[in-house]
Amino acid sequence: MARAAAKRRQPTQHHDDRRRRHKDSSGQRFEDTLFFNRLRKNAKWMFVFLAVVFAGGFVVFGVGSSGLGLGDILNSSGGGGGSGQPSVGKALEETQKDPKSGKAWRDLATAYDTKGELDAAISAWTTYTTLRPKDVSGYDALASDLQQQFANQTNDAALAQAEAQNAQPTNFGPPPTSPLGRALGSVPDPIEQAASTAATQRLNAALGARQATAQRLMETYQRIVALRTPPEPSDSFLLAQAAQNAGNARVAIDAYKRFVQLAPDDPNAAYAKQQIKALGSQSQG
Repeated sequence: MARAAAKRRQPTQHHDDRRRRHKDSSGQRFEDTLFFNRLRKNAKWMFVFLAVVFAGGFVVFGVGSSGLGLGDILNSSGGGGGSGQPSVGKALEETQKDPKSGKAWRDLATAYDTKGELDAAISAWTTYTTLRPKDVSGYDALASDLQQQFANQTNDAALAQAEAQNAQPTNFGPPPTSPLGRALGSVPDPIEQAASTAATQRLNAALGARQATAQRLMETYQRIVALRTPPEPSDSFLLAQAAQNAGNARVAIDAYKRFVQLAPDDPNAAYAKQQIKALGSQSQG
């Protein structure tokens, strides 16, 4: 009886306890082979790995910094910024090697346009159209640049005109109605007179440059109208406006008439007819 009671008091060893303490042949406990237990033990190494990758991204790709990243290095290694456009230096070198190469001058003009160097681009396009006088696309590009130059010069002329008006000299000395004033006459202030003269010279220079560009623009559109096949009504309209800016009423009237013939239903046809009448009246007067 005592022996039976002692057996009953002994704790029962459950199967799960034996399973938790069981080790496989490699020496690992069964708990260590469970997925979540392994993930919890190795999580710190994963965090270390992610930190290294994240820090490497800052160095290699320039993430979150203003430094030079790998993307910047790759973009700058192409020489042309990855845009496929020739650089000014390379294109200029090609024109020096072969001054009669139309492609070289076209590449140079395109490179100047890309950099926004308007005067240099106009010069290069002018050379290109001289070498390729039947390529209407070259005249299109030249006309576009001349239009921009004309707009810039128009703004410059307006500023010069305002400056010239503000620099008009005032009379210096006693009132002209006084005896001394009548004796001396109106003597202009020499400082204001010099400033007015300089402002007037700048205005004349701005107006002269604008007029020269208007003339070139008119001649360029004349070439475009002559070369374009089939004819484009907008070319005639632009020619008419360029001729008006250049002060050539005859060319403007002919161009407006051609525009109306090509596009009688165009919204600008009514305006063109008005200009034909106005310019005709001016030429007769």
